[in-house]
Amino acid sequence: MERERIKTDLKLGKRIYESVPRQFRPGWGTSLLMTFETGIKNIPTEIIELYNIVDDEIRWKESHGQFGKIRQFLLSHTNFQPQTYLFLAEKVAKITYNLSGQPAPFDSDSGYYIPSLAIQTADYFNDQQITAEIERILTLHYNTDTNVVGKRQKNDDQE
Repeated sequence: MERERIKTDLKLGKRIYESVPRQFRPGWGTSLLMTFETGIKNIPTEIIELYNIVDDEIRWKESHGQFGKIRQFLLSHTNFQPQTYLFLAEKVAKITYNLSGQPAPFDSDSGYYIPSLAIQTADYFNDQQITAEIERILTLHYNTDTNVVGKRQKNDDQE
């Protein structure tokens, strides 16, 4: 996996994100978040609450408000490390809300940043097990050799 490229190439982030079936995207996002729990002493309550929302599709519409809670935590805990973990949680809340079908969705490209933020967060921990698990989750549905999304890579790279 091209870890450095994932951190900077939004088109690759888009391809990875779009390779995940829509109904699995919120759970895919929380799986990424949960991978970092071994390295974070106190998981913010706002993120635990997001897990509960993602677990129940009927509650996905609540993730808009949960995004606000996560943002407020970020703003009031400026020393929290790694901040990329909180940014990742915000993106997971955004994609979950967008998939709820409710009005006034977040930016449609919110999910494209998830792979980059996950890799950046893994780099913060400098732990081979965490890094390997993040790479495994990111590529569950993405394969540059066989994935339909991956086959479009040549066209996207030529733009």
